[in-house]
Amino acid sequence: MIMCVSFLLISLGIAAEVNLLRLFAGDWLKARRELRRRQLPAADACTTIVHSTGRWAPRLAAASVAISMMPLIAAAQQEAPSTTTPSAPDARAAAEAPVIPAAPLSLTISTDRPSFSDGTGIMPLGHFQLETGYTFTFRDRDDVETQRHNGPEILARVALIEDRFELRFITSGYAWSRTDDGSGSGFASSEGWNDITLGLKLKLLDQEGFVPRLALGAQTTLGTGSRAVSNREVEPTLKLIWSYDLEKLWGDNWKGFGVYGNFNLAYPTTNGDRFVQGAGSICGTYAINDKLGVFAEYYVVGPNSKGTDAAHYADFGAAYLLNNHIQLDARLGIGLNQEADNLFVGIGISFLF
Repeated sequence: MIMCVSFLLISLGIAAEVNLLRLFAGDWLKARRELRRRQLPAADACTTIVHSTGRWAPRLAAASVAISMMPLIAAAQQEAPSTTTPSAPDARAAAEAPVIPAAPLSLTISTDRPSFSDGTGIMPLGHFQLETGYTFTFRDRDDVETQRHNGPEILARVALIEDRFELRFITSGYAWSRTDDGSGSGFASSEGWNDITLGLKLKLLDQEGFVPRLALGAQTTLGTGSRAVSNREVEPTLKLIWSYDLEKLWGDNWKGFGVYGNFNLAYPTTNGDRFVQGAGSICGTYAINDKLGVFAEYYVVGPNSKGTDAAHYADFGAAYLLNNHIQLDARLGIGLNQEADNLFVGIGISFLF
């Protein structure tokens, strides 16, 4: 029954991706047709406000607004008498004129993909987010070569308390791998569904001075994966998640820069034997512009399995906004020691509903 539910949720995720891509393509074609039919006024093209995008924290285009107001200011200076002041009725009328509030900023997607570390962001209440991807991993250690594919990776997030608490559904999807042990007998392959993981994230503190923004994450596998790729055990993990907006910490010279990381404690199994596993990470981010952000990360997981050494990794990647609700991402990672995999690469697409 659980496997059927897992397959249904993954199928719905894929269907949602295809439908959103169809809608996005339709909107883009419609906009292109509109641009051909009419010429936009120059002032309208200069009044776009760039929104903040969560983790990447892009810059606001305030200069564009100032430029768009310059013709209005110049016209007012030409019409206004230079040697007289406004009459009392005119001043009173201006004071009593209704104030038109600025249009609210639209929500912009902010994901936990594609880094190893989770961020401290919480989903906005009343919205649902689907983060999906694919990863290829290559390992060649001790004359044993393994190639592994995982997808569709899914992280589904929904908030229960505004800016405080969210629930999470996680799976790496279907896994397929083949291994060559160098014996000359050919490749041995295995495949099957990865475990379903249920989790939550709770915000503890907002950033205040040198105190970082803090969140607590908790999750556990349900032991529902296929025997060929899963331990089929309940394996819980706790995460302390922290982040700094470096502009708030050190001023305008650090605008667009951020840093965050995780301290994890897990209780997994190797061949049915339990052991305590720790993990730590640090990730630096930079918003190149309002659409594109990049990151570089180091993380360690240790022991990698029971009785082994820790595995050390570095990875790099980028995220690009197609619009406020759709994000593309890509990453490349390398192992830094013998225990780690040699290489992994991944791509993804995420949606905010």
